[in-house]
Amino acid sequence: MQPFSITLFATTGDPEAIRHVDKSNWSGHGVVFTKELVGSLKQEPGISQAGIYILVGNAAEETIYIGEADPVGDRLKNHVVNKEGWVWGVYFFDQNHKIGKTEVQYLESTLIALAKRYDSAILLNKNTPTEPTMSPAAKATAQAFLADMLLILPMLGINAFTPPKITDVTEQVQPVGSESGTFDTIVIPAREDGFKEQFLNKNRWFAVRINAKQIPKLKYIAAYQVAPVAAITHIAEIESIVPYNDTGKYMINFKQAATVLTPVPRTDTSEINMQSARYALRDKLLAATYLDEVWA
Repeated sequence: MQPFSITLFATTGDPEAIRHVDKSNWSGHGVVFTKELVGSLKQEPGISQAGIYILVGNAAEETIYIGEADPVGDRLKNHVVNKEGWVWGVYFFDQNHKIGKTEVQYLESTLIALAKRYDSAILLNKNTPTEPTMSPAAKATAQAFLADMLLILPMLGINAFTPPKITDVTEQVQPVGSESGTFDTIVIPAREDGFKEQFLNKNRWFAVRINAKQIPKLKYIAAYQVAPVAAITHIAEIESIVPYNDTGKYMINFKQAATVLTPVPRTDTSEINMQSARYALRDKLLAATYLDEVWA
């Protein structure tokens, strides 16, 4: 692969506000925005052109919605009112006007297919668009544009289109180790926003990958809050585990609000990877003083 540079420009000096994205030797351009700032996009470049966009949510895990429009600005304004589940987004357009309606339709269909193939995010699109009929030259232009987009997106924190590494965890839930498969609890990693919104406020957790045959064994769910907390802090009794839409994942509903635990921290020398959920025993979890003891 060839080295390249990406420039991320905060237009107002606020790193959380509107930002422009440029890549070396690319005629494309990206604009990153929050849902609250869509009304301010009317002065941004490319808002009146054909564009491909990705809307991102930060609940239990990455949720995305992929769309295209010409012009892109009108569609984004509509999504503020009519589409839930997203908090920020990015749209891309071509500064040389070589990416038009047909090309963004191709980009949309291809990105949706990639997201479904890698299955690392919750895809909010209900429909699966077909690839449009296009000339070989137009398709080549769209494919080249997409190749640069795919280099940029992970640097924005969007990993739905990145193939998993061979070393990535492939098990739906990490096993309990050498405890002969005995468990009654699932410990899930939770980011701050999703933890507060779902685990604490709505007494549930969703988009969990579980082998269906293990569901009858699960009686409890515990939350491991990722860094900077880096500890198991809450546990709840499970009321039901039901399919989460058509994602192949599950929603876990609690019988009542979660109980606060004495934190079970992950130490600097821990050998436990909490990037995905793990099965555990409630009694061992409650007796543990640090994370590794839960699976000792």
